[in-house]
Amino acid sequence: MINKKICMLGAFCVGKTALVRQFVNSIFSDNYLSTVGVKISKKVIREDREEEGGVSLVLWDMEGQDNYSTVNLSYLRGAHGLLFVVDGTRGETLSVALKLRNEALKILDRGVPGYFLINKCDLEPEWEVSDKVLSSLESKGIKIVKTSAKTGLNVEQTFRDLTLDMLEKT
Repeated sequence: MINKKICMLGAFCVGKTALVRQFVNSIFSDNYLSTVGVKISKKVIREDREEEGGVSLVLWDMEGQDNYSTVNLSYLRGAHGLLFVVDGTRGETLSVALKLRNEALKILDRGVPGYFLINKCDLEPEWEVSDKVLSSLESKGIKIVKTSAKTGLNVEQTFRDLTLDMLEKT
């Protein structure tokens, strides 16, 4: 069995916990659960590695950040992949995610794969994050995926894609 650590980072109330619950348990709840510190979940997936028993993903759902707080950088140590979660309906959460990305890159190998998940695409008409801004980020090499923890859109596939990216790095 191959073990891979994925850290979920983002502002408060962007849907990090909801995305993890959707991926691990295929469930969604409208009840907001504030994460304090870090919550760790696991899921084993099979990605052309049957002979090794698959890949055990250890998901570190880290507490939400704001513009005035900093992430506990020790939580990032040993991360194989990063998911920066943005609430598409709250534009300021993108700047928090960009700040967190800069902090993470200071201590992690720049080769650690990471995606920006623009969450709540079920509410896309209400988005404050424009496609133009997202295209600009993509042109700088940032991988962008529009997700919905509520409907499950792109959730499973994103974790599988990140897993493949992490396996390529080993």
